[in-house]
Amino acid sequence: MTKYLLSPLGIIMSIALIFMPLLAVAATDVTQPEIEQPTVASLDATLRQNPQDLDARLQRGILHARLSRYLPAIADYTEVIRLDPDRAIAYNNRAAAKLNMKDYRGAYLDYSQVLRILPEQAISYNNRAIARHQMGDCLGAITDLRIAVGLFKLQGDNFNYQRTLTNLKYFQKSKR
Repeated sequence: MTKYLLSPLGIIMSIALIFMPLLAVAATDVTQPEIEQPTVASLDATLRQNPQDLDARLQRGILHARLSRYLPAIADYTEVIRLDPDRAIAYNNRAAAKLNMKDYRGAYLDYSQVLRILPEQAISYNNRAIARHQMGDCLGAITDLRIAVGLFKLQGDNFNYQRTLTNLKYFQKSKR
């Protein structure tokens, strides 16, 4: 039975698969002419003209993160947060970058900010549980996963409900 339980790395990878759609740029409509996707260079140019362009800064952070350039991504997300402290997506993406850099406390704090802004964001409870678990806070991680399980069930998201339930069972067993 235990061979089917996920290792901590497996759990993080599972969460990453769940989380990645939040980072993705919207797909183009195949019926419309293809729109050129922004590049870091084109977003740099946009930001030189208008340093206050939060969407361009957020997009540049996303591109940096996709290229595993987490420090520049974090810098962009931090600037978005400085200019708009209630921009949940910036906290969320910065937390993901911090998780990738193994800054679990920083990720925990950023996911907590997401939940301050969007208290029913089930995936953020799930991801914060990963950070808490990595920091050695098993009880806190279990609490977050229980909340995530309840929210996913309420929201009718059976796929993430099942995944989070699996993570919860694993965390409860690892606590013993």
